[in-house]
Amino acid sequence: MISESMSSIKEVIESIIKKPGVFIDETKLYPEYVPEVLPHREEQLKQLTKIFKHIVVSPGSSSGRVVLYGSLGTGKTATAISFGRVMSRIASEHGIKLKYVHVNCASVRGALPVLREIKNQLGLSIPDRGLGLLEFAQALLKELDLNDLYAIVTLDEFDSVLTSFKAEDRYVLLRFYDVFHSEVLRLNFIYISRMKPHEIARVLDEVSGGYVIRNTIVFNAYRARELYDILKYRAEEAFQPGVVGDDVFEYIANLVGSDTGGDGNARKALAILYAAGKLAEREIEEGRATRVLVDHVRAVSAREDVSLIHVLDSLNYLNLHQLLLLKAIALGLKNSGEDFVSIGTVESIYRKLCSEVGVEPRKHTQVYYYVSELANRGIIMVKKTLKGRRGRSSYVSFGAAPLDSLLNALNRTIALRRGLGE
Repeated sequence: MISESMSSIKEVIESIIKKPGVFIDETKLYPEYVPEVLPHREEQLKQLTKIFKHIVVSPGSSSGRVVLYGSLGTGKTATAISFGRVMSRIASEHGIKLKYVHVNCASVRGALPVLREIKNQLGLSIPDRGLGLLEFAQALLKELDLNDLYAIVTLDEFDSVLTSFKAEDRYVLLRFYDVFHSEVLRLNFIYISRMKPHEIARVLDEVSGGYVIRNTIVFNAYRARELYDILKYRAEEAFQPGVVGDDVFEYIANLVGSDTGGDGNARKALAILYAAGKLAEREIEEGRATRVLVDHVRAVSAREDVSLIHVLDSLNYLNLHQLLLLKAIALGLKNSGEDFVSIGTVESIYRKLCSEVGVEPRKHTQVYYYVSELANRGIIMVKKTLKGRRGRSSYVSFGAAPLDSLLNALNRTIALRRGLGE
């Protein structure tokens, strides 16, 4: 006979559901979330509108181009996405078919894959195989004309185009309508870069460099007061009322603000708030706290949580195989309990993960290229030799990043990629 003191499964579940939590919706603090309001980016939105207003006023008369420049976490991507979405709605109200396209250039190799991604997001009927770059571009223009469709195309992580693409591929993406002539100019481009305008010009030839950076919108690192406003706005969306006080926002803002000794990275500030909220949530469940406190912020800032921020920032800009490789590294480190894991072990786990999700694993040379690329971007660390280990195998690690948090984020992002059919 079951003891009366034992709760039914239904009672256990209902007790958790009825119990008020810390968060209303914690996804509002995730790096990939784009809010409806972007505090302190109104001026950048105005500049974007001036550059692209011809799409509504005189569609097809010109092709707008602009570089969004700024360091990590300054709102470039969120501003581009928000602008594109709203501009598309406004164009629709004027009877103009405008779509917004966002391409992560760090996860593709060459201009043809970029154009294919543009085609996919626009929903155009062009075969992916059998066409070279020139033929594909001409087919894309023809489909745009047939559908009377316009597009604002954001090329995010554009530094990859500048540093990794062949010169002819760069030229196509930078000066599209100089290569492919059309009476109606339907494609408009936003280039998101962390390279300073003069650095972009130095990478390119004098003519193309000057052409690209002619329109540049600067995103300065956020000051403490600006971060305070951002944190407060996001907290209203993410947390239950009264759970987080102004003192928490002020503390994080002063910790991260560019004018108070920090780097002005809003993503970092939001990640700290999220980590503090999760810590408070655990302590509230244990009866050791009633709300999110500055002490929780101090605790997560002093621990490893914040070292994870750069890795989490990068996940949205990686392709499926890079994400699976990162998961393989994390699992290898977790299973071994070591600080570093060999590339051979990582490859073995990676192949199993590919089998689980139903994709063909990349060959060894491509895997090694991914490892080098991830290391160059500061996402992982690579060592050629380890003390006490024989052989010539390379070893990889995430450093201080907490593996459970990293695996949770990787699983979430991989599921999203698979949902998009990548």
